[in-house]
Amino acid sequence: MTKNFAWVFVLAAMATPAAAADMSASLEEPVSSDWSGFYLGAHAGGAKSIIDWTFAGLGTTADHEGDGAFGGAQAGYNFQSGNWVFGAEADISASGIKGDTACPNPAFTCSSDAKWLSTVRGRVGYSFDNLLVYGTGGLGIGQFEMSTDDGAGDNGGDSRTKTGWVAGAGIEYAISPRWSVKAEYMYYDFGSARYGVYPTQDADIDQRFHTGKIGVNFRF
Repeated sequence: MTKNFAWVFVLAAMATPAAAADMSASLEEPVSSDWSGFYLGAHAGGAKSIIDWTFAGLGTTADHEGDGAFGGAQAGYNFQSGNWVFGAEADISASGIKGDTACPNPAFTCSSDAKWLSTVRGRVGYSFDNLLVYGTGGLGIGQFEMSTDDGAGDNGGDSRTKTGWVAGAGIEYAISPRWSVKAEYMYYDFGSARYGVYPTQDADIDQRFHTGKIGVNFRF
């Protein structure tokens, strides 16, 4: 009887750590490498603008660069096949990207202000388990204000919503089955458009942007 009890005690002692380990493992939800599904997220970043002004009929210029922060939200969908991940994403960002320089008439300052930026893009990536490396590109949209100011209220300005193209690349890392963090570079090119800047003068203005941002996504 004593021997039987001893054997039961030994077996129970051996089983208890294994059972505890199994219970602990079951309580820990593993990080998933499946990127499929819908997601929502938010982002913030900084940008550099390259703004080229050419005054119509004069050929004079007021080229300048700008900078500033931006931030907003994104939504998208991924489909994973093996290690390849295909998807689409749309985002919109409020922007504080501004720049200025002296106009050809030095009494005036020529200024640019990107009010907001948005994209609708495709994404193609390759998954290394919880790490996704991807390229992206598509349609860019933004609202821009171009203006001149002499500091005394004699101003001219024009605001337009423009479309262009965007391309970039990024990395995204899954920190849990639902949550991921990302870093992304994007280049925007909105081409050239004519703006009424001086009260009686137009300028053909070309706009490009380099942006970098970090973000977080929640997958459903």
